[in-house]
Amino acid sequence: MKYTDEELSKFSDEVLDTVSKNVLKYRREKGLSQIQLALEVGLTGGAYIGKAEIRTQNHHFNIRHLSKISKVLDIDICNFFK
Repeated sequence: MKYTDEELSKFSDEVLDTVSKNVLKYRREKGLSQIQLALEVGLTGGAYIGKAEIRTQNHHFNIRHLSKISKVLDIDICNFFK
């Protein structure tokens, strides 16, 4: 099956939205602030985490960030995509 660019773009945005919502959910469950999580994964401030969690200006997490976040939050990385 061939997908249009629009269909693929919509699907990828949905995946990014799901990941962002789940990072936010698990971060809150662990009781960490955005700045605490950011510092744990090697960032210098919480702005990146905040923007990626709410997808401001199309910010999103990349695989490197997700792998670090999954370790810090002690959850399987696959949980971000569910």
